Amino acid sequence: MRPLITALRTLTRIPVPGTDTANLANALPFFPAVGLFVGTIVAGVMNLLSGWPEGAGILAMITAVWITRGLHVDGLADVSDALGGGRTRERRLEIMKDPHTGAFGTIAIVCDLLLKAAALAQLASHHQWILAIVPFIVSRTAQVMLAVSLPYARPEGGTAGRFVDQARPLHLILAGITSLAICIALSGLTGFVLLLQGLVLTVLLRVWMKREFGGVTGDLLGATNEVIETGLLAFVAFISPAVS
Repeated sequence: MRPLITALRTLTRIPVPGTDTANLANALPFFPAVGLFVGTIVAGVMNLLSGWPEGAGILAMITAVWITRGLHVDGLADVSDALGGGRTRERRLEIMKDPHTGAFGTIAIVCDLLLKAAALAQLASHHQWILAIVPFIVSRTAQVMLAVSLPYARPEGGTAGRFVDQARPLHLILAGITSLAICIALSGLTGFVLLLQGLVLTVLLRVWMKREFGGVTGDLLGATNEVIETGLLAFVAFISPAVS
């Protein structure tokens, strides 16, 4: 159970008892399961407030940010600041290490959370709580894909370096199988399509990260999570009248 404990401790604020796995990358196959855990809690909030869709969307979004400690949102902000203020790869990596959030990061956070809240509200209004879970699973699977397929971008190492440096193809295979099984079990063909969309977007992000940063960092993993999670939530919210 140590890899699962590490995955929960890394991606959420849940105080899980037990000992972390010695090889942190062994936690990667459990990232989709953590996505299922987070998504289920978010869907539960939506369900409880189904009579008030707007409030359901806002409180479900707040729940998602709270339970993940704002980890992924922080990554999105750092990457946005880096892109807005850095012209070279070295400068962008330097900006991402700055603990302060600039104008570009603030704008990215506001846009991301507004879109996520609106999407969750739309899904709540159409009672699509189960469908809302899938993006949380796919976005964590995307992190595994990047960790396995890209080197760590900082030569001096960093917080996510041990996950990335020790990641192996088997970790992605296991995460992919888990994600596919859960997505199909939750929403059938729609779940499969969402997973496929997420993985295609991840491939595009991988190409971009390799060119602009020379690899991946913890902030880039977090930003990827937000882009895919919010993007897929917006897509399923758009199609929710057709599938409800």
